[in-house]
Amino acid sequence: MPEAIKISPNTILLKSDPTLPLSSTWFDPTFWQSQQALSGAGHGRGAVWFINSQFGQFVIRRYRRGGLIAKFNKSHFLFTGQKHTRPWLELSLLEHMRSIGLPVPRPIGGLYVLDKGFYQAELLTQTIENAQDLFDIIKAGNSQTLNWHEIGKVVKRFHNEGIFHSDLNCHNIMVDQNNKIWLIDFDKCEQRTQDTQWKQANIDRLKRSLDKESNLHTQFNISDAQWRTFLEGYRG
Repeated sequence: MPEAIKISPNTILLKSDPTLPLSSTWFDPTFWQSQQALSGAGHGRGAVWFINSQFGQFVIRRYRRGGLIAKFNKSHFLFTGQKHTRPWLELSLLEHMRSIGLPVPRPIGGLYVLDKGFYQAELLTQTIENAQDLFDIIKAGNSQTLNWHEIGKVVKRFHNEGIFHSDLNCHNIMVDQNNKIWLIDFDKCEQRTQDTQWKQANIDRLKRSLDKESNLHTQFNISDAQWRTFLEGYRG
């Protein structure tokens, strides 16, 4: 479990890696920019910043809301206790998955700030070096280079451990330079009892994400044979 450190009455630091001199400034992109260590930014389920520092390479992700509620509340969540906060839950799950050998990013820490019964939060994880997500690989016309059988096997490993990924899509599966498959972004994910229904829903979600991107991008192509190979790896 993460170690909780009260920085101020309203600011709580969560540490997963005791070997690093983690502080609240580590979750502030402007701090890293002042250190000339901010290497980029992106957008996904939350705002994302990439850090290349003397301590290592990290990703900061700011938790954001989705759906209609995001139109008037982008980043505030109801506080119902520390163990129900987004960073505590995600760090705890990452620590567990790492302990059983699943290929997920190394958790570094989290931060949440209380404000009138609500909180805002960020997460810090180690960057997966020299890795690309499936989306970028496929969009570049390199879907044939992917080991679809291995991707299926890796997803099955998570399911065998009861890990439900709430947003399994082609952006959250990564391949590094050694062709190792990783899963990322475990916000709102959890460990569940074994059940074929949620597992199939996970697979269906991944297929929908591939189909959606294929409809949006002319260079994004997945053959029926490649998808069948993925399913063979999963079922094998």
